[in-house]
Amino acid sequence: MNLMCAFLPLLNFLLSLSTEPKFISSTRHVAIDSILEDKKRMSVFPLQRLDNNLDFQTLDGRDRSFARAMVTTVERRKGQIDKVIGMCRKKSHDKKKREDMWIDAVLRLGAAQLLFLDVPHHAAVKETIEILRSIPVKIPESKIKFANAILRRLGREGKELLSQHTEVCDNITPWLLEQLQKDWGNRKAKQISEAFMKKNPIHLTVPYDQNHSSAGSRQESLDIIKDAIGGETCVLPNGSIKVGDDMKGLVSKIPLYDEGAWWVQDASASLAAHALYNSFQPSALAETHVVDMCSAPGGKTAQLISMGFKRVTAVEVSERRSRQLKKNLERLRMTEKCTLCLKDGTDWTADDDNPVDAILLDAPCSATGTGSRRPDVLQRSSDIEDLLETQQKLAVHCIDNILQPGGILVYATCSILKAEGERQVEKLLSRAEGEKVETVPFQDTEVRGFEDCIAENGWLRILPGDLPNSVGPCDGFFVARLRRCGTVIDSNLDMNDRVPLEKKTVLELKEMLRNRGLKISGKKSDLIDRLLS
Repeated sequence: MNLMCAFLPLLNFLLSLSTEPKFISSTRHVAIDSILEDKKRMSVFPLQRLDNNLDFQTLDGRDRSFARAMVTTVERRKGQIDKVIGMCRKKSHDKKKREDMWIDAVLRLGAAQLLFLDVPHHAAVKETIEILRSIPVKIPESKIKFANAILRRLGREGKELLSQHTEVCDNITPWLLEQLQKDWGNRKAKQISEAFMKKNPIHLTVPYDQNHSSAGSRQESLDIIKDAIGGETCVLPNGSIKVGDDMKGLVSKIPLYDEGAWWVQDASASLAAHALYNSFQPSALAETHVVDMCSAPGGKTAQLISMGFKRVTAVEVSERRSRQLKKNLERLRMTEKCTLCLKDGTDWTADDDNPVDAILLDAPCSATGTGSRRPDVLQRSSDIEDLLETQQKLAVHCIDNILQPGGILVYATCSILKAEGERQVEKLLSRAEGEKVETVPFQDTEVRGFEDCIAENGWLRILPGDLPNSVGPCDGFFVARLRRCGTVIDSNLDMNDRVPLEKKTVLELKEMLRNRGLKISGKKSDLIDRLLS
């Protein structure tokens, strides 16, 4: 140990001879590192890079909030920011060198502070420009002065240029804006764009079954959590808790986090599990097997478990996301109530001993409904063909190869594109081959607060910025509930003994099956009643 101490002065001297500038961590440095457009890291979106940054985690609460505000603003307002910067610079880069990527990031960060965050000009310009002198990339002094001149001009003229030459729709990548206008019209497309520029509140879901929460019954949990958080926190009509804006800091610091009394879940996302739950009589839940397809991170899985279904199977193809799902269920004390299956949903089938009565398919999608929380999706690629193919393949597989006749499929996506919602369900309803399905329409009483989002066809379509004040801002979402048509098939019956449901009354059908030696009670009786209701 003494020998090591003796060599420390020499080691420090040698390190001081390095020609590389020392990267000094600060709030702005952390933000710059997250928004830097490095192709090697483009698979991880900026806010996720920020959360994963160890330097960010060591900042105090105030600096963390400032860093997040800068990164979020750059991502949300990138179109307007780039447009204003473009008016202040004579030419853009033809081929970007690494030093130019740093300059672009610094300009965007400075512009976000000057145009949208009302940071004093001196701090926004001087402290942001100083980053270029302390990064591990040598930036020519001439380029640093160039960036400084642009930010100073932005400080003088930026807001005028912003108001006169840009609009909120500039922040949406052209193909996406064009598709939103085609799907919903120009007025609603602008309304959606404006909603994406604002921060959505945090929503919490509380378990339904008191056995899964140390806080007692669900209503007791709602009251306890609402009162413990205090301030502007309230309970929404659908039962979600909206955390007030006055609640600052980490989510894990919200009361009853460690007790597993709640989990974070957008209010609109919680409605898919409600749709499945409301498809069954309470007496049938204890005998019903449901599958949560594409289940990570586990919010809907936790809902289904707490609702009292006999068996919940969570299918997830991603090993990384599966680990997160398991971790979340462990915090909620729910792992023993769920079977986790790491497998591609298009390959998974149920055991003969555990037939599936209902499936919740929250299909992988463009996530365009989450633009407020994940502004990176506003600039996403137009290449969604693979997603569309996967969505249809999963849904068809669920209907044809997993779901029992009469079973329920809830198809959901957090996309606001009709191609990923309405059009996919239309294809399922009009298939010439395979098992037939029919819509089970939503009723007003099922989706309190979201009644106006029920379309004429009985599906649920939630658009950002299009909700009543009683609910407030939510993610965009689509939910359709379908029932597989067909015949009641029991393992005790020969394939020739299938009974066409549409030709029999409830009593006739039950009597016929009893005469053939099949015991009709409990689950089978409820299934027949439900199918013919």
